[in-house]
Amino acid sequence: MKALYQRIRMLNGKNYGLYKSLGDKPWDFGDFELEFLHVQGDPYAPASRIMIKADLQMLGYGSEWGVEFERRLALSDFLYRRLSKLVLERYPDKDAAVIFDVSGPEMLVRNSLWIDNGVLRAVLQVRLPGDGRKIQAEAAAEILTMVLPDLVSAGLYYSKSDEAALDAHYQVLADRRAILGELDSRGLAAFVPDGAVLPRASGISEDPMEGAIPFKSPDEMAVVLNVNGREIRGMGIPKGITVITGGAFHGKSTLLQALTRSVYPHVPGDGREGIVIDETAVRVGVEDGRSVRGTDLSQFVRNLPGGVSTKEFTTAGASGSTSEAANLLEAMEVGASTYLIDEDSSAVNFLIRDVRVRKLLGDDREPLIPLTDRIRDICYPQSGSDCGGAESSVAARSFILVAGACGDYLELADNIIVMANYNAECAKTAGKACEVLGAAPAVTTDLPAFVPPVSRTFSDYVKPLQPSIKPLSAVERQVKVKLNGDYIVQIGFLVSDTSRLVTLAGKQQRFGAGFMLLNLCQSAASADESSKSAVLPGDSITDAIAKICDKIKNVGFRNLPQGMSREMSLPRPVDIACVLFRLRDMGRK
Repeated sequence: MKALYQRIRMLNGKNYGLYKSLGDKPWDFGDFELEFLHVQGDPYAPASRIMIKADLQMLGYGSEWGVEFERRLALSDFLYRRLSKLVLERYPDKDAAVIFDVSGPEMLVRNSLWIDNGVLRAVLQVRLPGDGRKIQAEAAAEILTMVLPDLVSAGLYYSKSDEAALDAHYQVLADRRAILGELDSRGLAAFVPDGAVLPRASGISEDPMEGAIPFKSPDEMAVVLNVNGREIRGMGIPKGITVITGGAFHGKSTLLQALTRSVYPHVPGDGREGIVIDETAVRVGVEDGRSVRGTDLSQFVRNLPGGVSTKEFTTAGASGSTSEAANLLEAMEVGASTYLIDEDSSAVNFLIRDVRVRKLLGDDREPLIPLTDRIRDICYPQSGSDCGGAESSVAARSFILVAGACGDYLELADNIIVMANYNAECAKTAGKACEVLGAAPAVTTDLPAFVPPVSRTFSDYVKPLQPSIKPLSAVERQVKVKLNGDYIVQIGFLVSDTSRLVTLAGKQQRFGAGFMLLNLCQSAASADESSKSAVLPGDSITDAIAKICDKIKNVGFRNLPQGMSREMSLPRPVDIACVLFRLRDMGRK
């Protein structure tokens, strides 16, 4: 610390650009090191990025916190929030000298603070002070040698008073892992514990609603799970087809949204921390105008006018039903096995086609096969080679649908949950008759058995995109990843509209997906069978993304090119693939 202080004092009144000399080496502060990852070029440029690096044991933590993934994630997330709170208390203004923002209640792998191999690395932004183009050494020395050490001491060191809160953080993750194991062994797609708080404070808030009715499982769907020596009661949603219905404003979409967000663990006190769902679950809905490239839609779309094939369907502007079919099939292609659908955000003609329209048009004049005709075959693969085969008794995939008007799904469902005043009631369970249901919906009878899509080869898929993965101008030395607005991920000249990818947790995950895809695409461009590249020529999209995700879960983003250049967090593999499938050249509409 003394050496850094002396160096800064020597720079007083000199040209602002000499701040860059501070990045020549790490600076020793005793228990931790301070390293400049990026030094801003002038006072008005984006803030400098500074990494704090410390051995966990020097901070007072036992070695067990640096090994098991759940413990590393729990401690990283806990300290991330504690440090952020301290920084915001000290620097509440927008033009703060030190920046360390926290985002969302999800517990994620973040490059802002991560632990691997027993070492903690935290990255803060610091606005180095200047008077015009001159260095203000006294103010800089105060920030770097007094304020930052104080923040590290209060924010990162072990504190006996926070031990119970840290243990609660870890318990959420340990319980989640145990419940995920129970889901699989019990044939469940999701679990909602009694006492969970589903509603949020508002449509733009992730905070739990004050005075909300705690969730209570209907007896017919109640299960008791043995979780780390404790019994937890709640609603078990079986694999297969589950319909959530009920009147308007009674909690249907609230339950579905809680399930959607629970693909990630949540911090204690969020109200949703005990909700667990298949970790591959995706939200499927309409996405008018999205690009589709080479996706086989033939099992939902056939006989297009003009003889256009749907085996390798490509369009720069998909229709509502076509986009939803592509969303479902692409998610299935990369391993998603649970699909969450709300009729309010779906294309009606993708969900259903009623008897009158079927009689008027017939199957030969309607290219689209509605989901009602396919859903049971998707969930329960037929044992025969055609639709005469017997339906499997074990669900291979699951749908959880909100249906307040599409009544055809009530007859197709294995389970029906009725939401009434935010209370869940069971109207039907597998094997139990439901008197309110009418005749079964009409279906197309000559369909071949559904065949799940196979993951395409990563290198082949991205090859047409490679010419657009380049710097935007001659002065840029490397391909940049940007976020236009809140949702448009840009990689060189490629853009991906992620506004409908509701399982992506904010800007940090969108940046994470962008930088990871840039790395994968660049690796694919230079890969050969003998190389140590991240992507080998035969790797599927699923395998290529899984490899880079596993690497980041282990060592964080620090070994990823540009991986520490801005705040980012690790998305799920299926979400990264969804960003990939939406990439298109900026020049295309």
